[in-house]
Amino acid sequence: MLRKLYIEPTNKCNLNCKMCFRNTWFDEAICEMTLEEYKYVLESMPHTVEKIFFGGMGEPMVHKDIFEMISLASHKCEEVELITNGTLLNEQTITSLIDSGLTKLWISIDDLDTENPTLYSGHDNSSSVLNGIRLFNRIRQIKMTGVGLGITFVATRSNVHQLAKLPFFTAQYLIDEVNISNISPTDEDSKDEMLYRNMVNMFTGPAKGNVLPKVNIPYFDMSIPEAADGIRELMIKQNFEMFFNDQRVMRRTSYCKFVSEGMCFVRSDGNVSPCMALLHNGYTYLNDVKRTIHYATFGNAKETPLSDIWNSEEYRAFRKKVIDFDFSPCIYCGHCDLFEENNEDCIGNTHPTCGGCLWAEGVLSCP
Repeated sequence: MLRKLYIEPTNKCNLNCKMCFRNTWFDEAICEMTLEEYKYVLESMPHTVEKIFFGGMGEPMVHKDIFEMISLASHKCEEVELITNGTLLNEQTITSLIDSGLTKLWISIDDLDTENPTLYSGHDNSSSVLNGIRLFNRIRQIKMTGVGLGITFVATRSNVHQLAKLPFFTAQYLIDEVNISNISPTDEDSKDEMLYRNMVNMFTGPAKGNVLPKVNIPYFDMSIPEAADGIRELMIKQNFEMFFNDQRVMRRTSYCKFVSEGMCFVRSDGNVSPCMALLHNGYTYLNDVKRTIHYATFGNAKETPLSDIWNSEEYRAFRKKVIDFDFSPCIYCGHCDLFEENNEDCIGNTHPTCGGCLWAEGVLSCP
């Protein structure tokens, strides 16, 4: 069932962050969904949709009809969420977001240093975003509304040390939820910011037919340098099954959250895509290999009812393949020529192939 519908009202943005996916786009047109097209999508979506999420690769708040879009969505679903870069938050826009029926606002912020903001997110608006968060909290308290506040944080070599500030930051700014993701590199510079070069081989459990020893670790005071260093070295050399206080530490692999949990995306041009990874054409890097990602669509929701697209034979077959994850294990192998694009894999799958997807490996994450 389709439970969560992502809508990209526009792929325009008021910023030009150096590490953004949009910098690597090819064969993409800048566009936005009209209000009439949006209404058609709402009217034709399956009745099973429980949440509408405004996001994608643009800034939703630059769309002139975004508040009416939220209002219409709130009459269709109990949960309506939106993600923003936070630069357009002011008293008027915050009031309109809340009054329109938004249930949670997500703000992308990659700088938690409230005293000395620095340039991690690709723009120099950290101070204004923090002011926007303060104003949002003040207005939602005055209105006595239950609208939630979340932040997304893309961790890189440059800013990962700031995660130590997260407990204080969430308390100070009344944050209800935090989504932390790794960076998806778009060029040579951002490739060097990766924090997961060897991560794809960690916390996956033993290979088929192999038996690894079980190591059960108690809780240590990680403020003790020797304890922190010991655990770090243990994790780096991991050739065992790790347990903390009898709870297994295991990374979900070959699992697509978008497909398995009933989600899909409607782009600003109406094309229906199954996930964030296949939303737009672009370039990324994996293990120092530059990859060309071609977007995937199963129909256009401006022309065909969304429920018909969702229930089409082609889309249903693709979702089954993804749930079974019947793709080549591109992330773990030595990489053949087919790895450079997502058009074909070595066991005969054709576009879109998902064997090299970092979202499916728990490395990248979206709210």
